[in-house]
Amino acid sequence: MRALVLLYVVACGAGTSQSATTPPQLMHSPELNHIMKSEVNQPFSALEFMVFHAEGGDLDYTAIGGPAEMLRAGIARVRAIVDPPVQTNEARSVFFTFVENLARDADRFSQAVARRDRAGMESSLNRISETCNNCHHFFRLSIADSPQRSLP
Repeated sequence: MRALVLLYVVACGAGTSQSATTPPQLMHSPELNHIMKSEVNQPFSALEFMVFHAEGGDLDYTAIGGPAEMLRAGIARVRAIVDPPVQTNEARSVFFTFVENLARDADRFSQAVARRDRAGMESSLNRISETCNNCHHFFRLSIADSPQRSLP
């Protein structure tokens, strides 16, 4: 998190077109919007439901594997975007730092699934959610149907 704060200061500080009170904005990107909506948000939502709202409290580890791999693949597609929809090199660095955090935590989630480590799975999903929320906040993205959820 300290690195993200430092990147925020750099991205919004002197020498850029952004002021300290106006964080960088993500520009419209049909490619990123499509990947996030269909290949990241959908499997993430399914995983949250399967892990946090499992019927009878028992997890179906086999069923969780599919969305977990879909999430990892979607994040890999975001990671592979050559020209992210940002206006400065500093904002680009912040964008990819968020993406790297997502990739790391999606990998940790998959490892926790393999170990059948429910606490590790929950922790990874919470970190992914926090990273998503921090990215949206940093880039001032408005998500109309985003639920407010307090993290542990």
